Amino acid sequence: MTLPAIRPALAITAAVLSMMTAARAEDHPLGAMLDPHHYSQLIYPPAELEQRKNGTAHIRCTISPTGFPTECETTASQPDFAIAAENLAYSSKFLPAYENGKAVQSTWEYTYTFHTSADLMHPLLDKMHSAPPHYPEAADADSIGARITVICQIDQIGTAHDCTASDGPTILQRASLAYFSLARYYPALKDGQPVSAQYHGNIDWDASHPVDQKGFR
Repeated sequence: MTLPAIRPALAITAAVLSMMTAARAEDHPLGAMLDPHHYSQLIYPPAELEQRKNGTAHIRCTISPTGFPTECETTASQPDFAIAAENLAYSSKFLPAYENGKAVQSTWEYTYTFHTSADLMHPLLDKMHSAPPHYPEAADADSIGARITVICQIDQIGTAHDCTASDGPTILQRASLAYFSLARYYPALKDGQPVSAQYHGNIDWDASHPVDQKGFR
């Protein structure tokens, strides 16, 4: 017979808890985050990439109400990794934190991991200092797609020679050869010294690609 009296009490308790939860959410602002449309790329420091060094960098920045980092502190396994993380932060825009519907100063932090193959017998493509591949307009218009493999000999200073392409549409073969022939590389190492070695690269030219990716995968 007491159940009808208990149910309203439970409803009131639930409502109070809901109000308390909402109040706590208002007390703690939403944190700042990188603006997904206006952030810089993380650059693998060339000196560390050339020596195939892996590592991490933890960065913590003060983000202004206007979405700009005003001060950053970084700890890293190598000084160059810290510089790379700071370069990304200072050249990016952030979505600021909000409290009670108003943008406020806050902090943002993140740990970046730098990892590359420790295999010194093969060259590495330096994507940061190479022009991106361009999907030929004629191939795009005619929905021509293919996977093209290119093999190049990379010399001691990271320059490609004698590149050859696998079978496929001629226009995509030439575009693939252009990309890998004109790219820059980190040479293979033997006993700590750069040596000439082969590089194998692939491009998937996708006829159903999104406009912003030009079919490159």
